[in-house]
Amino acid sequence: MMLSLLFLALSGQAATPAARQTAPNDPPIHVWFNSDGDYHYLDRAKVYAKSADNGYMVVLRADMNGRVRVLFPVDPGDDQGVKGGKKYELKGRGGREAFVAEDSKGQGTVLAAFSLTPFRFDGFAKDGHWDVAALTGRDQKLVSDDAEARLLSVVHDMQSADGHFEYDVANYIVSPQPRYARVLRPYPYGFGWWGWDPWWGYGPVVSRGFWFGPRRLVLGGRWHY
Repeated sequence: MMLSLLFLALSGQAATPAARQTAPNDPPIHVWFNSDGDYHYLDRAKVYAKSADNGYMVVLRADMNGRVRVLFPVDPGDDQGVKGGKKYELKGRGGREAFVAEDSKGQGTVLAAFSLTPFRFDGFAKDGHWDVAALTGRDQKLVSDDAEARLLSVVHDMQSADGHFEYDVANYIVSPQPRYARVLRPYPYGFGWWGWDPWWGYGPVVSRGFWFGPRRLVLGGRWHY
């Protein structure tokens, strides 16, 4: 009798399918930055996103001036499908980083939305590209005051009639100073030669009868005096 009960218990255990292993702390959609979203002027920002399940994704960015742009997909006609558990780096056009921190200072917002049904981009596309005017809307003040609310309203308009989406928001900060600076000044190695000065200083320098200065900063490939 005992052997029969043991056999039935083991048989029932073997017949029960194993429970699917899930990560309870894995959100439906997650978006984040490199450098913890702490950028300096003209830094190239990398943006990453990952969804828990297969589905569709759209990622929007609101900058400090109230402009709204789409980071993913690059164009409205591009594939918006994503695979669950896969980390995506959101590349810009030409395979470049997602965006350049071109605002002098302040805070920007990125919102990633995920849905099991495709998003509809009809009202935000123009000639095969994103319509920045339609994305931003007429009231830019709303974007700067509550960027998350504006981005959510855009996603709601992109949502299909029978769709439902989850979203995640991340903010980034831009500091006004450049992260790196180089100084160029005339250096007397013969006639007409120039050299790089790796040391930062203030004001002109006189050495051996030569005048060194004024300092010039290189910011993003442009000369600033």
